[in-house]
Amino acid sequence: TAAKDKRKKENAAFVKEEKEMRETVSTIKYAIKRLEEESKGGASMLQLKDAGNVAQALSAMVQASLISTSDAAELTALVQAAQGSDDAEDDQAFGAPAVAAYEHKDALGGIIDTLEDLLDKAETQLDELRKKEVKAQDDYELLKQSVDDETRFAAKDMDEAKKGIAEASEKLSDAEGALTVAKKELAADVGAKGNLHHDCMSRAQSYETETKDRDE
Repeated sequence: TAAKDKRKKENAAFVKEEKEMRETVSTIKYAIKRLEEESKGGASMLQLKDAGNVAQALSAMVQASLISTSDAAELTALVQAAQGSDDAEDDQAFGAPAVAAYEHKDALGGIIDTLEDLLDKAETQLDELRKKEVKAQDDYELLKQSVDDETRFAAKDMDEAKKGIAEASEKLSDAEGALTVAKKELAADVGAKGNLHHDCMSRAQSYETETKDRDE
């Protein structure tokens, strides 16, 4: 059915999007973990502290083999997208020196905070995506149940109608049979009455003849 095909496509899209978002959450968590490890005195501590913004920090992490190039590219795109959303409110462009953003804290801590905010948003989106899928599946199940009930009731009504027709046909057949028998019995009665009348007329005529002969 159309509803079943639509639900199948929606679920396929959900499975794909959920997989991508789970991978994104995993990537962000891993980057935060490595940054926190480096903040405690890792080999790349000084290089990361010199980073002026998230993009520079991610680049430094790639150079230090803390994360892969593909992970850095994905995180950069995510931060840019998130910053682009924030720009609509505060007109602060992503990629600008982060001194203003981190003036009250060290740059590395500020970058970790940025990634943690990004993680919160990603996990919220993933949760909303899953809730949307659950609701869509529930709505489909309700629709399917409604259609199944209607089909079952329609089938029941059809069965009852067929049963009624069969019973009526049986009664009609019985009535036709009774009518046939009645016609035969009537025909027999008419025949018997005709024979009786003929017999009576014959006897009357014979009696009349005999009486006349005796009178003569």
